[in-house]
Amino acid sequence: MKSLKTLSVLFTMFSLLFLFSACSEEDDATPDPADATLQIELANDSNLGSYLVNQDGRAFYFFSRDVDGTSACEGGCLDTWPAYYQADFEVGSGLDQSDFGTITRADGEMQTTYKGWPLYYYSGDTGANQINGEGIGQVWFVAKPDYTLMLATQVVEAVGSDPISYLVDAEGNSLYYFENDENNVSVCTDGCLDAWPAFNEVANVVLPSTLNQGAFAAIDRTDGGQQLTYAGRPIYFFAQDAQRGDTNGAAVPAWTISQLPG
Repeated sequence: MKSLKTLSVLFTMFSLLFLFSACSEEDDATPDPADATLQIELANDSNLGSYLVNQDGRAFYFFSRDVDGTSACEGGCLDTWPAYYQADFEVGSGLDQSDFGTITRADGEMQTTYKGWPLYYYSGDTGANQINGEGIGQVWFVAKPDYTLMLATQVVEAVGSDPISYLVDAEGNSLYYFENDENNVSVCTDGCLDAWPAFNEVANVVLPSTLNQGAFAAIDRTDGGQQLTYAGRPIYFFAQDAQRGDTNGAAVPAWTISQLPG
Protein backbone atom coordinates (compact mmCIF):
# COMPACT_ATOMS: atom_id res chain seq x y z
CA MET A 1 0.00 0.00 0.00
CA LYS A 2 2.81 2.40 0.95
CA SER A 3 4.46 1.62 -2.37
CA LEU A 4 1.35 2.62 -4.28
CA LYS A 5 1.05 5.86 -2.33
CA THR A 6 4.71 6.64 -3.00
CA LEU A 7 4.27 6.04 -6.71
CA SER A 8 1.16 8.25 -6.74
CA VAL A 9 3.01 11.11 -5.04
CA LEU A 10 5.95 10.80 -7.40
CA PHE A 11 3.64 10.78 -10.42
CA THR A 12 1.87 13.93 -9.20
CA MET A 13 5.18 15.72 -8.60
CA PHE A 14 6.45 14.72 -12.04
CA SER A 15 3.27 15.99 -13.70
CA LEU A 16 3.52 19.36 -11.93
CA LEU A 17 7.17 19.74 -12.89
CA PHE A 18 6.32 18.96 -16.53
CA LEU A 19 3.51 21.52 -16.65
CA PHE A 20 5.71 24.17 -15.01
CA SER A 21 8.49 23.51 -17.48
CA ALA A 22 6.14 23.68 -20.47
CA CYS A 23 4.61 26.97 -19.28
CA SER A 24 8.05 28.43 -18.65
CA GLU A 25 9.24 27.53 -22.15
CA GLU A 26 6.07 29.00 -23.65
CA ASP A 27 6.49 32.25 -21.73
CA ASP A 28 10.11 32.57 -22.85
CA ALA A 29 9.40 31.80 -26.51
CA THR A 30 10.16 34.54 -29.05
CA PRO A 31 6.93 35.89 -30.65
CA ASP A 32 6.36 34.72 -34.19
CA PRO A 33 6.72 37.72 -36.55
CA ALA A 34 3.80 36.34 -38.53
CA ASP A 35 1.58 37.03 -35.52
CA ALA A 36 2.52 40.73 -35.42
CA THR A 37 -0.27 43.17 -36.27
CA LEU A 38 0.27 44.70 -39.69
CA GLN A 39 -0.51 48.38 -39.76
CA ILE A 40 -0.75 51.31 -42.15
CA GLU A 41 0.13 54.58 -40.50
CA LEU A 42 1.36 58.09 -41.26
CA ALA A 43 4.91 59.35 -41.51
CA ASN A 44 5.93 62.96 -42.04
CA ASP A 45 8.38 64.63 -44.39
CA SER A 46 9.46 68.24 -43.92
CA ASN A 47 8.71 69.03 -47.57
CA LEU A 48 5.87 66.69 -48.51
CA GLY A 49 4.01 66.51 -45.21
CA SER A 50 2.11 63.37 -44.16
CA TYR A 51 2.20 60.19 -46.23
CA LEU A 52 1.23 56.53 -45.81
CA VAL A 53 3.74 53.90 -44.67
CA ASN A 54 3.58 50.30 -43.47
CA GLN A 55 4.51 49.21 -39.94
CA ASP A 56 8.19 49.23 -40.97
CA GLY A 57 8.08 52.81 -42.23
CA ARG A 58 8.12 51.89 -45.92
CA ALA A 59 6.29 54.41 -48.12
CA PHE A 60 3.26 53.72 -50.31
CA TYR A 61 2.66 55.31 -53.73
CA PHE A 62 -0.12 56.21 -56.18
CA PHE A 63 0.15 55.78 -59.98
CA SER A 64 -1.59 58.51 -62.01
CA ARG A 65 -2.54 55.97 -64.69
CA ASP A 66 -4.74 54.23 -62.11
CA VAL A 67 -7.24 57.09 -62.08
CA ASP A 68 -10.22 54.80 -62.84
CA GLY A 69 -9.46 52.67 -59.78
CA THR A 70 -7.89 49.74 -61.64
CA SER A 71 -4.15 49.01 -61.78
CA ALA A 72 -2.34 49.95 -64.98
CA CYS A 73 1.00 48.71 -63.61
CA GLU A 74 1.66 45.29 -65.12
CA GLY A 75 4.54 43.05 -66.17
CA GLY A 76 7.93 44.67 -65.68
CA CYS A 77 6.31 47.68 -64.02
CA LEU A 78 5.61 45.51 -60.99
CA ASP A 79 9.30 44.68 -60.63
CA THR A 80 9.94 48.34 -59.87
CA TRP A 81 6.62 49.11 -58.24
CA PRO A 82 5.41 46.03 -56.32
CA ALA A 83 1.67 46.03 -55.66
CA TYR A 84 0.64 46.01 -51.99
CA TYR A 85 -2.00 43.69 -50.62
CA GLN A 86 -2.92 42.79 -47.07
CA ALA A 87 -6.24 41.22 -46.18
CA ASP A 88 -6.34 42.39 -42.56
CA PHE A 89 -4.58 45.37 -41.05
CA GLU A 90 -5.11 48.17 -38.59
CA VAL A 91 -4.70 51.86 -39.37
CA GLY A 92 -2.90 54.43 -37.27
CA SER A 93 -3.98 57.82 -35.99
CA GLY A 94 -5.21 60.21 -38.67
CA LEU A 95 -6.39 57.44 -41.01
CA ASP A 96 -9.88 56.01 -41.54
CA GLN A 97 -10.26 52.27 -42.16
CA SER A 98 -13.23 52.94 -44.46
CA ASP A 99 -10.93 54.73 -46.94
CA PHE A 100 -9.19 51.42 -47.71
CA GLY A 101 -10.47 48.79 -50.11
CA THR A 102 -9.43 45.88 -52.30
CA ILE A 103 -9.43 45.32 -56.05
CA THR A 104 -8.74 42.25 -58.16
CA ARG A 105 -6.01 43.04 -60.65
CA ALA A 106 -6.03 41.93 -64.30
CA ASP A 107 -3.44 39.28 -63.38
CA GLY A 108 -5.86 37.82 -60.82
CA GLU A 109 -3.95 39.05 -57.78
CA MET A 110 -5.46 41.25 -55.08
CA GLN A 111 -4.34 44.80 -54.31
CA THR A 112 -5.16 47.20 -51.48
CA THR A 113 -6.47 50.66 -52.37
CA TYR A 114 -6.66 53.98 -50.53
CA LYS A 115 -9.40 56.41 -51.54
CA GLY A 116 -9.73 54.31 -54.67
CA TRP A 117 -6.04 54.52 -55.64
CA PRO A 118 -4.18 51.16 -55.76
CA LEU A 119 -1.16 51.14 -53.43
CA TYR A 120 2.42 50.27 -54.40
CA TYR A 121 5.90 50.16 -52.93
CA TYR A 122 8.96 51.51 -54.78
CA SER A 123 11.89 49.13 -55.17
CA GLY A 124 14.29 52.07 -54.89
CA ASP A 125 13.24 52.65 -51.28
CA THR A 126 15.63 50.45 -49.32
CA GLY A 127 14.60 51.45 -45.81
CA ALA A 128 12.21 53.34 -43.60
CA ASN A 129 11.35 57.00 -44.23
CA GLN A 130 12.54 56.95 -47.84
CA ILE A 131 10.43 58.50 -50.60
CA ASN A 132 12.76 58.14 -53.57
CA GLY A 133 9.84 57.33 -55.88
CA GLU A 134 8.15 60.70 -55.47
CA GLY A 135 7.43 62.39 -58.81
CA ILE A 136 9.13 59.75 -60.98
CA GLY A 137 7.98 60.17 -64.58
CA GLN A 138 5.50 62.74 -63.25
CA VAL A 139 3.14 59.78 -62.75
CA TRP A 140 4.23 58.29 -59.39
CA PHE A 141 3.44 60.08 -56.14
CA VAL A 142 3.62 59.26 -52.45
CA ALA A 143 0.23 58.25 -51.07
CA LYS A 144 -0.91 61.21 -49.00
CA PRO A 145 -4.08 61.34 -46.89
CA ASP A 146 -4.83 64.99 -47.63
CA TYR A 147 -4.37 65.67 -51.33
CA THR A 148 -6.67 68.42 -52.58
CA LEU A 149 -5.89 67.58 -56.20
CA MET A 150 -4.19 64.69 -57.93
CA LEU A 151 -2.94 64.03 -61.45
CA ALA A 152 -4.55 61.59 -63.87
CA THR A 153 -2.83 60.19 -66.96
CA GLN A 154 -4.95 58.45 -69.58
CA VAL A 155 -6.32 58.67 -73.10
CA VAL A 156 -9.19 61.17 -73.38
CA GLU A 157 -10.93 60.43 -76.68
CA ALA A 158 -12.16 64.00 -77.14
CA VAL A 159 -8.55 65.17 -77.04
CA GLY A 160 -6.70 62.48 -79.00
CA SER A 161 -5.28 58.98 -78.99
CA ASP A 162 -2.27 59.63 -76.76
CA PRO A 163 -2.42 59.72 -72.94
CA ILE A 164 -2.57 63.19 -71.42
CA SER A 165 -2.13 64.44 -67.86
CA TYR A 166 -4.89 66.49 -66.28
CA LEU A 167 -6.28 67.47 -62.89
CA VAL A 168 -8.61 65.34 -60.79
CA ASP A 169 -9.77 65.61 -57.21
CA ALA A 170 -8.38 63.36 -54.46
CA GLU A 171 -10.83 60.57 -55.41
CA GLY A 172 -10.00 60.65 -59.14
CA ASN A 173 -12.97 62.71 -60.38
CA SER A 174 -12.12 64.71 -63.52
CA LEU A 175 -11.88 68.50 -63.54
CA TYR A 176 -12.59 70.92 -66.39
CA TYR A 177 -12.19 74.45 -67.77
CA PHE A 178 -14.89 76.61 -69.37
CA GLU A 179 -13.65 78.36 -72.49
CA ASN A 180 -16.02 81.31 -71.94
CA ASP A 181 -14.45 82.17 -68.59
CA GLU A 182 -12.16 85.17 -68.35
CA ASN A 183 -8.87 85.19 -66.47
CA ASN A 184 -9.70 84.44 -62.81
CA VAL A 185 -13.39 85.13 -63.49
CA SER A 186 -16.12 82.48 -63.71
CA VAL A 187 -19.12 83.20 -65.95
CA CYS A 188 -20.76 79.85 -65.15
CA THR A 189 -23.71 80.73 -62.90
CA ASP A 190 -27.22 79.55 -62.00
CA GLY A 191 -28.22 76.51 -64.10
CA CYS A 192 -24.72 76.20 -65.51
CA LEU A 193 -23.48 75.30 -62.03
CA ASP A 194 -25.99 72.46 -61.79
CA ALA A 195 -24.23 70.78 -64.69
CA TRP A 196 -20.75 72.07 -63.88
CA PRO A 197 -20.26 72.41 -60.10
CA ALA A 198 -17.42 74.72 -59.15
CA PHE A 199 -14.41 73.15 -57.46
CA ASN A 200 -14.49 75.02 -54.17
CA GLU A 201 -11.75 73.41 -52.05
CA VAL A 202 -9.52 76.44 -51.75
CA ALA A 203 -8.05 76.30 -48.24
CA ASN A 204 -4.68 74.66 -47.54
CA VAL A 205 -4.40 73.18 -51.03
CA VAL A 206 -2.23 70.03 -51.05
CA LEU A 207 -0.76 69.01 -54.41
CA PRO A 208 1.53 66.42 -55.98
CA SER A 209 5.08 67.73 -55.88
CA THR A 210 5.33 68.16 -59.66
CA LEU A 211 2.61 70.82 -59.66
CA ASN A 212 3.47 74.48 -59.10
CA GLN A 213 1.69 75.64 -55.96
CA GLY A 214 1.92 79.24 -57.14
CA ALA A 215 -0.21 78.49 -60.21
CA PHE A 216 -3.26 77.80 -58.01
CA ALA A 217 -5.39 80.51 -56.46
CA ALA A 218 -8.83 81.12 -55.01
CA ILE A 219 -11.29 83.53 -56.60
CA ASP A 220 -14.49 85.03 -55.21
CA ARG A 221 -17.51 84.11 -57.29
CA THR A 222 -20.43 86.46 -57.94
CA ASP A 223 -22.74 84.02 -56.11
CA GLY A 224 -20.74 84.52 -52.92
CA GLY A 225 -18.74 81.28 -53.03
CA GLN A 226 -15.11 80.66 -53.84
CA GLN A 227 -13.51 78.62 -56.58
CA LEU A 228 -10.05 77.24 -57.22
CA THR A 229 -8.22 78.29 -60.37
CA TYR A 230 -5.18 76.92 -62.16
CA ALA A 231 -3.12 79.41 -64.17
CA GLY A 232 -6.09 81.77 -63.95
CA ARG A 233 -8.63 79.22 -65.22
CA PRO A 234 -11.54 78.37 -62.89
CA ILE A 235 -11.93 74.63 -62.28
CA TYR A 236 -15.17 72.62 -62.44
CA PHE A 237 -16.61 69.10 -62.13
CA PHE A 238 -19.06 67.68 -64.69
CA ALA A 239 -22.25 66.34 -63.14
CA GLN A 240 -22.61 63.61 -65.78
CA ASP A 241 -19.31 61.96 -64.89
CA ALA A 242 -20.73 59.00 -62.99
CA GLN A 243 -17.50 57.59 -61.56
CA ARG A 244 -13.81 58.27 -61.08
CA GLY A 245 -11.85 58.49 -64.32
CA ASP A 246 -14.88 59.47 -66.44
CA THR A 247 -14.13 62.29 -68.90
CA ASN A 248 -17.57 62.83 -70.49
CA GLY A 249 -17.33 66.59 -70.12
CA ALA A 250 -14.39 66.79 -72.51
CA ALA A 251 -16.78 66.22 -75.45
CA VAL A 252 -19.11 69.10 -74.50
CA PRO A 253 -18.66 72.22 -76.66
CA ALA A 254 -16.89 75.11 -74.91
CA TRP A 255 -15.63 72.80 -72.17
CA THR A 256 -12.18 71.19 -71.98
CA ILE A 257 -10.48 68.71 -69.69
CA SER A 258 -8.05 70.41 -67.28
CA GLN A 259 -5.01 69.31 -69.28
CA LEU A 260 -1.59 70.37 -68.06
CA PRO A 261 0.73 72.15 -70.50
CA GLY A 262 3.58 70.20 -72.04
